[in-house]
Parts: sequence; structure tokens; C-alpha cells
Amino acid sequence: MTTHFDILARRYQRYAEITDVLYRPWLTGVVGDGGRALDLGCGSGRYSGLLADRYAEVLAVDGAAREIALAEADNARPNITYQARDLFDVTADRDGRFDLVLAVNTLFALRDYPRVLPHVRSLVAPGGRLVVIDVVNPPNRHPLWHRAQAFRVATMMSVRHRSPGVALDVLRLRLHPTWLDHVARNTPPTRGECHAHYRQAFPGAHLDDTLDLYLCGVVWNSPSA
Repeated sequence: MTTHFDILARRYQRYAEITDVLYRPWLTGVVGDGGRALDLGCGSGRYSGLLADRYAEVLAVDGAAREIALAEADNARPNITYQARDLFDVTADRDGRFDLVLAVNTLFALRDYPRVLPHVRSLVAPGGRLVVIDVVNPPNRHPLWHRAQAFRVATMMSVRHRSPGVALDVLRLRLHPTWLDHVARNTPPTRGECHAHYRQAFPGAHLDDTLDLYLCGVVWNSPSA
């Protein structure tokens, strides 16, 4: 099945490069190192390489085949295995457990935290770590919120990169009809809802609200066996 991200793969890859400044500094400080890592919703592999620098073996999966093709073309490493797979197709029985499970801008999109979070927890090895960045929305969002958000991010990234062209690249994705259809169908939780779900599924998790107005970082260390 063709997904929104198959259609927008190249534009989203460029958008991910631009907005990397919001994510990578924080991720670099929390992903740790070890034996096996899992990158859920890896997209074009923007953070799979970071994991490959820290972990001996990386499994990176995404539901969009076009994204996996870009990852294999642009971000291949000997210790990364890219696979076009649904998140729920990754199981401890089939794939084992992982010292790190990473999910960036992925879990909220499944819109089923009570099912998703326990499944993801089952993939973390005893003594391992979960690292998540999820998208959150304000309560009582206006119908034109996504268009306003497009210009907010375009302006912010133009200033951060000191390049008006960056703003145009952001708008090319965020005002694209396919993207607007995608986000209209996809309603992230509010920050309070996000916190409640993660605290329930991952007691003791550290929640970080400093990344962006509409991002939430999560770090949870699994108890040792």
C-alpha cells in the first residue's frame, strides 16, 4: 500500500535534514551505546547512522518502502539492516530484544497508545533503554493550525540556518496537499495526554518538554533482569 511518506519521501527527507537541529543534540546525549539497537519508523535513516556509531548492530524499520529505499541508498552502513516492515511486525520472538529502542515522530501517529506502548516496551531488553520523541498538539486546535504551524517552522528554521531557501523547502512539504491530508487524518495527543500515557506504560520515565513547543522527549531505562 502506498503511504503519504512514499509520495513525499524526498521532500520529507529534506525537511528532516532541516529540522535535525531540533532533534540530534538531544538524541546524541541520551541514546547511549551497546550491542543491539532498533530504530522504529526510521524513515530515510536520518538517525540510524547515529545508532550505528554507538551500537554493534542496528535494525531499522519503516512502513514506507520508498523511505527504506532512500535509507539504503543514502545512509547504508555495514551494521545497519533496513527493512520495510510494520512496527507491530517487529516482535521479541522474531527479532529478539534490544539494548536501545528508538522512535522519533512515530508512535503518536499510530493513534493507539494503549496498544502501541506495551508492544514497544516488550522490545526493550532488561537493562536496556527506550528513547522516544513524539509530537504533541495544543488543546482546542484551530482548523487552520497546520498552515500556521507550517509558517512557524519555516520562519524558525530560516533563522536557525540563516537561509531563506530553507523556509521554502519547509513550506514545500508542509503545505503540500498530500501532507495536509496526512496531518488532517492524524491527531497527536495533547502534552498532558502524552505524559499520562508514557507515565502509565513506563513508570519512572524522564519526560522532556524543552525540545520544541510541539515535541516531547521520553527516556526510560528498563529494569535489569
